[in-house]
Amino acid sequence: MIPALYASDRPASCPVPAMQPRTRRQRLAMVLLSLGAWPLPGLAQTPALRHAGAVDAASGEGRVVTGFSQPAGPLEDSLTALARQSGRDILFSSDQVRGRHAPALKGRLTLDKALERLLGGSGLSAHIQPDGTVVIANAARGSNFAHDKHDDKTGQEHITVIGRAERLAPSTVPLTITEPTSVIQKRFITNNIVPLASVDDIIKFQPSIWTQNPNGPGMGKAETMSLRGFQDGQYNMLFDGIPFGNASDLHHTTSSLFISHFLGEVQVNRGPGTASTIGNATFGGTIGFQSRTPAQHFGVTPYGTYGSFNTRAGGVEVDSGKTRFGSMVLDLQHEETDGYLTGSGERRNNLLFKDVARLGENTTLTLLTTYNWENQNTTQGATLAQYRKYGKDYGLCFNPALQCYAGYQPSTYTSDFDYIDIKSKVLPWLTIENRLYTNGFEHDYTESTDASSDDPGANGVTFYSTAGKKLATYKNDVPGKYADAKFRDYGDTLTFKAHTSQGDVLVGAWADLQDDRRYTYALDLTKGGIMVPGKNGSAYSYDISDFNTTVQPYLEFDWKPFRNTIIKPGIKYSYFRRDYDAAVNKSTKVPLNATQQFTSWQPSISANQIILPGWSAYAQIARGFLAPPMSVFQTQNVGNVSPETTLNYQIGTVVQQKRWTVSFDAYYINFSNFIASAQIKVPGFGTQSTSVNSGGAIYKGLEVEGQYAIGHGVSLYGNYSVNDAQYKHSSVRVAATPNVLASFGVLYDDNKGPYASLIGKFVGNHYGLDSTTDSAGNTVFANQYRIGSTTTADLALGWHFKKLGGFMRDVTPSLKISNLFNNRAISDFAGNQSAASAGYPDGAPLYWRLAGRSVFFNLTVTLP
Repeated sequence: MIPALYASDRPASCPVPAMQPRTRRQRLAMVLLSLGAWPLPGLAQTPALRHAGAVDAASGEGRVVTGFSQPAGPLEDSLTALARQSGRDILFSSDQVRGRHAPALKGRLTLDKALERLLGGSGLSAHIQPDGTVVIANAARGSNFAHDKHDDKTGQEHITVIGRAERLAPSTVPLTITEPTSVIQKRFITNNIVPLASVDDIIKFQPSIWTQNPNGPGMGKAETMSLRGFQDGQYNMLFDGIPFGNASDLHHTTSSLFISHFLGEVQVNRGPGTASTIGNATFGGTIGFQSRTPAQHFGVTPYGTYGSFNTRAGGVEVDSGKTRFGSMVLDLQHEETDGYLTGSGERRNNLLFKDVARLGENTTLTLLTTYNWENQNTTQGATLAQYRKYGKDYGLCFNPALQCYAGYQPSTYTSDFDYIDIKSKVLPWLTIENRLYTNGFEHDYTESTDASSDDPGANGVTFYSTAGKKLATYKNDVPGKYADAKFRDYGDTLTFKAHTSQGDVLVGAWADLQDDRRYTYALDLTKGGIMVPGKNGSAYSYDISDFNTTVQPYLEFDWKPFRNTIIKPGIKYSYFRRDYDAAVNKSTKVPLNATQQFTSWQPSISANQIILPGWSAYAQIARGFLAPPMSVFQTQNVGNVSPETTLNYQIGTVVQQKRWTVSFDAYYINFSNFIASAQIKVPGFGTQSTSVNSGGAIYKGLEVEGQYAIGHGVSLYGNYSVNDAQYKHSSVRVAATPNVLASFGVLYDDNKGPYASLIGKFVGNHYGLDSTTDSAGNTVFANQYRIGSTTTADLALGWHFKKLGGFMRDVTPSLKISNLFNNRAISDFAGNQSAASAGYPDGAPLYWRLAGRSVFFNLTVTLP
């Protein structure tokens, strides 16, 4: 793990409870590590590392395997179809391909192999440029494929652009999918997303996705990130194929993750996936992030951003090119901003290192490490009265006599992600891939009891003795707490892929050990943050150790019974165990030592049929599973809480023609044992939040996505989704589920330098809450706090200048404007204030607003 760039903001006087030795857990971790270090045939004979070529480069674009079913025909038509299906730019002159014929393209191939087959014997070769564009030129020395020919001018005069519209759009849809899928290409991320942006900004234009960050793009964490109405923690997230999520409920703190500049591609699967899709919450879908691929040539790329809210960011990317130790990239970035919301400043550092090396003709090794550090003042939303009084950008105040004081709310987030991946074709028909990883996260923070409160009457700190006797009350002192939550995962993914005459057989497993530690204690912030013992004689509100074990073996058969048909039956077994040890349990305030384990068989079947060239249809049925969150242990009677389960059904079709593409799908999800938040009465401690089994819910909807290439570099893009989620046997809508989501835009890129896009996002109405409690503490379903629809638009303008001054390979200035029309409407419900107020016995409701217009100037320079 890389050392922190800044010291922790933990007060020096704050003690850390002692951690007990975990000999059994350490042994488990060592066993897991040893399992990951299995030998591969031929590695011992490899004298030294060699550079990674394009073919089968681990975690790179050349590695991506796509199913092709193209008939033989004119080379121009074949290259057109290949560009559209792969989502890559393929550039060539009409004279080069005129009169040339290409063979049929069948089976699952990498882009490299597909190009080799199409160009075999043609006298032409494919050259991959630094930005991923493929240029077709006259073959040199008999080769049909080459990398790193960025100075090659052959065939550049009369360029025909194939597939550019798809690659520049917010997403593309492959023809061979077996569930609704959208792929966000590197070119779209580079042209339209601010380099400092977080993952929520990258995916926000996708079908059925709703994200919002009230502090501005890339500034602080996203407060909302949902997919088809499933909230963060109810769907799967992967980084280079590795699942990750918070130990408590699998949620993700976006500001502590990788920035957009570190990413090469993002794939959003709106479905449970096949049996080989690993993760703890696959039923809600999977958002997969792929790290960037090291360039095949040496280069140094400084980049920077300056703009609204006093935002300053800068970074540098260094690519080694091909070396005997592989192709490496090192990317470092630093950002500082005041943020859109008052008092909500942020500092952030990000680092990525990646090395891709060949260990032999059929073996590839990938090493990756990332480190992210962020410090910010966190906000809790604001009441309508506060927005009227202080303005629409109100976040925190600057009066140390009040709980809303910004200086009382510092949060520090640190995270890292590290893995070693080795992939080898050990036999002509067998490929093995093993990925050993660790990732960690820590949230270290201080905050007042209610950061939204600007009422001095809500202040007051009472001290008790260790026997629980009241000692003194200071009515004007500001109450608060210090908290620390951290976890570390150790895991391994192992996949065997066997090629047979009938299709591919996939056998594999995912194992993950997660060690979690979290505690909090009360403070008197007015008196410099001294500890405040409570009624139980302790200052601790909770003190919890938690150890989670996940194992998921699977078997899948990618069966090809007929031409242009693929059927994927499979089975996965999920095992999840939570060992919970609380010296002071949350809510009950008493010790608890408990263990629960959950298991589930998850069968699935999906199919894709190419009906006609450029037209496919698919269908899928799968069972999903999600173990209950940590909060089920934080009640007086833990009992046995059933895991959440789903049965997913969906069908869809994809049409790809020369100038336009369109996809359509419909889904129906039967959700059982829905775990929802509720309020319970705890004697002596008042009302506390917990999780309860709310029965079931039905999620259903329709989604359409399309694009039309007008010509001359101009294309239109749009998607529209109708999403409905209701509790069974009622008309109550599941909270935070907009009824309609849509994106629409126009994009321009002529490949000569200039580019531009204007993309809008519409979010339909939804409710902030879907349940309340009666006088006995029982859950009562009812919608509250209706949030109206909103529309925003983002504008991007830029120009790629090539080979300036004889030593700058690329210079790209750009302007990115978020929320172009400055819509600052109420966008989401943020909870309730802690203290009762006039008209609000449960506390006044809090809301989020859309962040106002922001303008960022960006500059990227690549040397030499």
